Amino acid sequence: MTPAPIQSEPRASWANAISLAEAGLLTDVSIVFDLAWIYVPILGTAFIPLIPTPFAILYLRRGARITIFAACVAGFLMTVLVGPHYGWRLTFEAGIGMAMGWAIRRRWSPAVAIGLGLLINATVAYVAAFAAVYALGLPLGDLFTELRNLLVSIGWLLDTASTLLGVRHAWLGVRPFFATVAHVTLAHWIPMFYLYVAALAAPTVVLYYSVTSTTAFALGFDVRPFPPPWVWRGLRVVGILLSPLMWLLRMLWRLVTAPLWGPVWVVRALARRRRARRLRSELEAIAAESLRAQDAILTPREPIAVSAAISQRAEMRDQ
Repeated sequence: MTPAPIQSEPRASWANAISLAEAGLLTDVSIVFDLAWIYVPILGTAFIPLIPTPFAILYLRRGARITIFAACVAGFLMTVLVGPHYGWRLTFEAGIGMAMGWAIRRRWSPAVAIGLGLLINATVAYVAAFAAVYALGLPLGDLFTELRNLLVSIGWLLDTASTLLGVRHAWLGVRPFFATVAHVTLAHWIPMFYLYVAALAAPTVVLYYSVTSTTAFALGFDVRPFPPPWVWRGLRVVGILLSPLMWLLRMLWRLVTAPLWGPVWVVRALARRRRARRLRSELEAIAAESLRAQDAILTPREPIAVSAAISQRAEMRDQ
């Protein structure tokens, strides 16, 4: 009797080859976005809203377990490549992408999905700020000073804007209320610091969901587009209405900068003429060099040697 074949153990449905390949591909995409944000100067900031999107798409396609596995792998790779700070941050952004994918799958409204992402982002950042102060031995007053500097900057900005716009009297009427709010905020600064962190994280979370929902909609998932189509139509109408104003501003700019056109044109013409003269001299030098090379190749040297030998023999006879 032939022995029965050894049966392999069944594998988990979420860990098949296709799921792992797709998880690896999307993880690599997210790592590339994160590295671009770290190393590309100035323009790298544009890659920040793209980082959680691959994990949200992976959750929509393959589920939670493979997404958690991909987030852990991404965090480990970023820790090895750059450092532990960027590793845990990428894992955290992967969690935000997973939460947004979970909200999209349940067809939550964009406001609720953004609120969920904002809650996760603000809570983790708030806890991380106090944990860093405790772990590194930093003075707790640094967080208080940061919040106070923000309130002072807002007050200075409002004072300056009201003076420039000519509405300082209206601002002076509401300034006591703003001062009261600032004093209450500083008196209870520990819970108010959470609102400060949430206010800073809100624009980033909105961009996170906007990119994620747009990408999911483009890939064929049943998701509510965000921003809704009427926002784009409104922006198009506003652009059409503002186009005459932009044309007037462009013409005004040209009139204001008209005195500079003459010197600029003169400098450009002189530079163009100097460049043409230099190129012409280089071409003439190259042509003369090529003619000398051709003369050296085509000029016969043997007759010259023969005539020199004959003249030498004639001198010897004369002597």
